[in-house]
Amino acid sequence: MSERFQKTFISAREFVESWDKEIYELTNLDFFIFLMMNHLGNQLEKHYFVREKQNSPFNLSFESIGTLCFNLGDSFEFFLEENCFGKCPFNCLLDLNGIVEPGRHEKEEFVRQRLNMIRLFASDPLIKEQCLRIDLMNYVILDSLVHFYCEEVGLEVDEEDVEILEMADFVESVMVEFIRNEGQTLLQRPFEPAMDYFEDLLASEEDYESHNSWSEGEEWSPEESDEIWQEQYESIEQTIDRFVNDYQFHSAKVLPTIATDIEFFKEFLIQYADVHDVYEINEDHFLEFLSYWLVQKFALEDEEQIQHVFRTMARFVNWLKQNYGLDYKQEYFRYYQMVKTEVPRVVRALNVYLKEYDLLQALLLMGKPEPQQISGFFEVRKLHSRVEKTLDLVDVHFFDQKTQVHLDSTAYLDLKPGDILHATLVQRGERWEVLEIQYIFPRAARPFVH
Repeated sequence: MSERFQKTFISAREFVESWDKEIYELTNLDFFIFLMMNHLGNQLEKHYFVREKQNSPFNLSFESIGTLCFNLGDSFEFFLEENCFGKCPFNCLLDLNGIVEPGRHEKEEFVRQRLNMIRLFASDPLIKEQCLRIDLMNYVILDSLVHFYCEEVGLEVDEEDVEILEMADFVESVMVEFIRNEGQTLLQRPFEPAMDYFEDLLASEEDYESHNSWSEGEEWSPEESDEIWQEQYESIEQTIDRFVNDYQFHSAKVLPTIATDIEFFKEFLIQYADVHDVYEINEDHFLEFLSYWLVQKFALEDEEQIQHVFRTMARFVNWLKQNYGLDYKQEYFRYYQMVKTEVPRVVRALNVYLKEYDLLQALLLMGKPEPQQISGFFEVRKLHSRVEKTLDLVDVHFFDQKTQVHLDSTAYLDLKPGDILHATLVQRGERWEVLEIQYIFPRAARPFVH
């Protein structure tokens, strides 16, 4: 970045805790918005709220400037996601000097409506920077300023107020120049992960706070330091209790489910993985827990709650790095990408199946020598007819393949190739059918089925 802000109006920690995302979900667009908020705050303080405006009712304190810039950034990101990326073909953000060529796209209703509105303010040929400025003013800046001064400051203003219009012009110019000078790299790939950027900033802030927390006159004893940092055994129960306490008492967010969410992981570690010390945890434990063990725990439960567990686990992974130096953040993010939609999907399919399951028929046939039955883990190789509900299965361990297997359940509609059924198959005449499904696992769970 060519210019760094001198003051931090919104810290990385404040941004991460206030933004409606977990740190592993933050993107280049989020990072750009964070930088823009602070740049805009510095420009307002240095170049807009100058001495002659000190007595104006529109003058703002340092904290209020930060709040205003946060609101503007939030509104701008919402506008970009709803109207620009993937929707508007003109790519104004990355081609400010370009000319809008509407001919190829004017048949699209969305494009035609936007161009009709823009032409109320500018005539052809339209420069893309003009389009961006008009959109910023109409959809982001004026609304944000009026709302802020009415709700936060208590002034009765509207979009015709001279000082609102003056400030809006200033904000518009600052934002456009920041896009031109600082946005060209980040906005080329707006939805790529930016977790590393934020982690570096968070680490810098923590180092700064730690460095400045030393009080003059304090005496340092090497013996005391050695004693403090000497490793002592701590059970996994104690570690997880510390994590819950830290978040319940020190986090700015209200986290009502964090204790119950992390209890799943504690149970997995102790009862299933035989882990009793935090230093025994390895990266495979995270994937096994997310892809295999959670599926079993959420049978006949609300699959939407799984996302709460994912978020709590991300917080736990960050907390491990900060408190124990155990860095699993990259691995966890990679595993999360593999399971974030797949685990809720297979749990939903399993729950649909269990609600439709004919238990009586299964009990009458289960374990009988006739008809022939086989049990095990079967990978879905191919889905055939959504009407007939037939699929090809292959035994994960013995590689025996069964084709055109019938599954008499609407759960079929939620299955995908690669899913693994823990099931019993029964042969009826020439055709195999699924007699019973115990669990459905996503592809990522394959190393753990046994």
